[in-house]
Amino acid sequence: MISVQLWSLRKEIDDVGWDRVVGTLADAGFKHVEPFAIAATAPLLAPALARTGITTPTGHGEIVGEQLSATLDAALESGVELLMQPMFPAERWQDRDGVLRIADDVNRAAEAVLPHGMRIAFHNHDDEVRTLVGGRPALLALMDEVAPNVGVEFDPNWATIGGADVLELMSALGDRIFGLHLKDGPLLGTNMDQVALGDGELAWDDFLGALDPSVPRVIGLDMFRGDSLDAVLRSKRWLDQRGGRS
Repeated sequence: MISVQLWSLRKEIDDVGWDRVVGTLADAGFKHVEPFAIAATAPLLAPALARTGITTPTGHGEIVGEQLSATLDAALESGVELLMQPMFPAERWQDRDGVLRIADDVNRAAEAVLPHGMRIAFHNHDDEVRTLVGGRPALLALMDEVAPNVGVEFDPNWATIGGADVLELMSALGDRIFGLHLKDGPLLGTNMDQVALGDGELAWDDFLGALDPSVPRVIGLDMFRGDSLDAVLRSKRWLDQRGGRS
């Protein structure tokens, strides 16, 4: 399954509206999109989804504290199967106590979604890869403390920025990788150096080859500097040339 993170297209949505952006994605062959801030945006997105037939099997929203209820309601209404926290701030990853508090947050969400057959994940950035807890990346330390229906929407570009050996980290995460965020970039760069798939230096053929084919692949250029829609469409063509896998 190939999808696209709508947060990557927030400027285009602001400029021309949900319907035109989703229509362009449908014309390009996308069958799925990944909403952001789903409790707030689901009503805005719904008419475009109904018109195009595009679905939302994955979605982002705040799942911490009092915001969980509204996020879960919107996700259920939208048909989301994998609900994700967009990120946890860097300061929350700095020690074991912080990781355990994150585990408490995601486990509460996991318990709430379990009766609905839904799973919980979060999108990694660089902090949870760079920071070590017990000699291992904090991301891996967290996986020891969470329920079976909790995983990660793994982002190899952000992991590279954090200094990870991406294939080694993917192997360690194993079936905790519930989704994959796809963007390219340099081997040594910053979070602002994102480029379309195939335009950078990351070993995407290897990453995709190491991944279970059933894992959703979501194009997500969350801090791209340039024409994001063009980069998304070029990324999809790159994936299509590889059968959507490698």
